[in-house]
Amino acid sequence: MNTYSFPSVYESTTRDLSGVGNDLLHGLKIDYNDESYIVGELALQEGHSPHRLINTAPGELDFDVLFRTALLLAKEKAGNDFSMTMGFPFEMYQKYSDTAKQRLTKSFDVLYDSSTFTDGVTGKQASTFHLRNVDVIPEIAGSIISLRYGDYREEDSFFVVSLGYGSMEGVLSTNNGIIYRTATSTHGIRYAVNNIKEELQKDYYLGFKTEHQLNEAFKNGKINIDKRNIDLTSLRRRLLKSYFQNIIHPALENAFQDSDFADCSTMYLVGGGAYFSELTNQISDEYDGILNIEIPDNPEKMAVKGYCLNTALQFDEQSPPVGIDIGNANTLIAIDDEDVVR
Repeated sequence: MNTYSFPSVYESTTRDLSGVGNDLLHGLKIDYNDESYIVGELALQEGHSPHRLINTAPGELDFDVLFRTALLLAKEKAGNDFSMTMGFPFEMYQKYSDTAKQRLTKSFDVLYDSSTFTDGVTGKQASTFHLRNVDVIPEIAGSIISLRYGDYREEDSFFVVSLGYGSMEGVLSTNNGIIYRTATSTHGIRYAVNNIKEELQKDYYLGFKTEHQLNEAFKNGKINIDKRNIDLTSLRRRLLKSYFQNIIHPALENAFQDSDFADCSTMYLVGGGAYFSELTNQISDEYDGILNIEIPDNPEKMAVKGYCLNTALQFDEQSPPVGIDIGNANTLIAIDDEDVVR
């Protein structure tokens, strides 16, 4: 299964950018509604204030730009005619799932500028994409499908906790499906990132640093202010402890009952937040002697791989199945051109 990822940020531009990226992934520039936008790595490299809103849906500019960009990246392996699956957090799923299917099951014309990575040889090009079928599922269901039908082939009941940027979600999965009574959704890692911004502003002038820049600093454990590197590891550790105590612990405590642990011995931690040992160690300590805590390889890719597998399971077609995850921090695309499910 092939996966691609780019930062979920964009910025409008009027500049001609020629030969600034090595390939399409690093030279993403598309036109939409008579505006040109640089997206992902190119927006971070050439933009002044690349951004995006949190938890957007089809019909909103942020989603529409990032989604069309994802289609371009899917083209190399999936072509222009395919079926796909995407997901939303629980709260958004209830509101937007039907609307998303209706809005996305159609053809899309995408105009993009290839001169960004071809030294101006070709310029603007148009691609038309036909989405035959679109399925929309809860985001955490993508990770469950990945765990059950992907490399892990999990057959027993398990808890799964998704430590995403925009939201933290948890649920119990059994052989008969999700136990919706156990489903919980609350603030994601963004809660801690916002807190670190508030802490830094007490001592430093942050200027016009964007949320994405602060998130990158949070992940890297350091930030450059006034040309000096500031170590954030100690502050990050303290804020992640607070995040667990004030947000994650109460949410899981209220969601899971004693009876849920009777036939369940494992909890999987997925999402980008699973890379923070300061956070996952607290979860391990909380369930020490009760559950085995497992972190899959590439935990941030579990949802999108599950979307791709879901496409293969739901739609019997010749074209490679596709999964697209319009994440709050990164947008991911998964394409199964090896037919591993069918």
